[in-house]
Amino acid sequence: MHVVGGIYHEKSVFPERDVIYGSGGRAAIALKQLNPDIRLSSFVGENYRPEIEHLARHQWDIPLDGFSVPEIVSFTYYHGLSSPIIRPTRLPFPKCPTIEVTDEVILQFGMLEGPAIVHGDRVVFDPQNPEKPEKFDSNKSTANELAYVLNRGELFRITGIQEIDKAATELLLDSSTSVVVVKSGADGAHIFTKKSKFHVCAYATDQIWPIGSGDVFAAVFAHFWGQEGAAPESAAEFASKGAALYCGSRSVPLSKEKLLSDNFVYPKLTKKKNPADTRIYLAGPFFTMGQLWLVEEARSAFLHAGYNVFSPYHDVGLGTAEQVVDADIEGIEKADVLFALCDGLDPGTLFEVGYAVKKGIPVVTFAEQTSEEAMKMLRGTNCKVFRDFTSAIYHTQWEAIK
Repeated sequence: MHVVGGIYHEKSVFPERDVIYGSGGRAAIALKQLNPDIRLSSFVGENYRPEIEHLARHQWDIPLDGFSVPEIVSFTYYHGLSSPIIRPTRLPFPKCPTIEVTDEVILQFGMLEGPAIVHGDRVVFDPQNPEKPEKFDSNKSTANELAYVLNRGELFRITGIQEIDKAATELLLDSSTSVVVVKSGADGAHIFTKKSKFHVCAYATDQIWPIGSGDVFAAVFAHFWGQEGAAPESAAEFASKGAALYCGSRSVPLSKEKLLSDNFVYPKLTKKKNPADTRIYLAGPFFTMGQLWLVEEARSAFLHAGYNVFSPYHDVGLGTAEQVVDADIEGIEKADVLFALCDGLDPGTLFEVGYAVKKGIPVVTFAEQTSEEAMKMLRGTNCKVFRDFTSAIYHTQWEAIK
């Protein structure tokens, strides 16, 4: 398989992480135990060329065709769900070379540095651009059989249609497009062909590291659909498992034994509700800039994933007890799950947690700095307690759709 995709410098602040992977690099490495015959074509920043070539040759053990650009592109994430700061800010690079690849099976990712034109028998294309995703053939790339693997936002922006089924159908009007796979986070993935549609579930891991999980999903799908000739729904099922293995461990290559095991290490996330039919109650203090920032980050993450959120700050506002308490209580009683920001042990937030517990409403909490002793009552009443913000967000979503 020929992988065409970026090699980037990726940094995360919470949790701390500093690696060189990128979509192309991570996808190629992920498949090493499944398919040793991998080749990678990518842009290589000259300021990092010695490090990248050393990684490719001595650690990744992957043949690399590196096309020269002035510097490596870096992504800095404040947390696992935040929008990255991308440097350099002016992309694509002027006078950037064009990557051209012709091969039987190709996995192509969109890249920020410059253009790539591919011609393949079976091609899997992931646009990798949340702001301005482009169609596969926008630069004259061709495929006998094409599969799109993309998230909901990219699908909506490419087609201009805000409904998954209709937008996927629009992409399938292209004669070469055989499959459209729409990644939907906690909602798993939706697979569309010209004649049918399928859904595969996500898998519930204890801890979640989402940065790069889409790269791994696309890679595993490309292996099974493009290389092995598996049916799209079967390939997507393996891809979902591959993404779970990566999210739960933060590591590649993937274990072939675990991926193919009949007794998969993580449980399947069964879905009884659609995200749009759920309601998450967002409990937390909002009396300082830092507190309100965290409320906004959590609310944005839920809304972006398609969930409904009741936030006392946004939906009730500031006021006296007579003005806010009844509305807040009503919000809890209508919720499918309560998500609580517990650092600082705000009395109002702890009351909301206790009320939800008494009502039998699931509670998920984020408590990065709070001691285990302080969280004893919450753990003892089956509240889920997380030190990692991203994991807390995902588990809240999972509780909401159960």
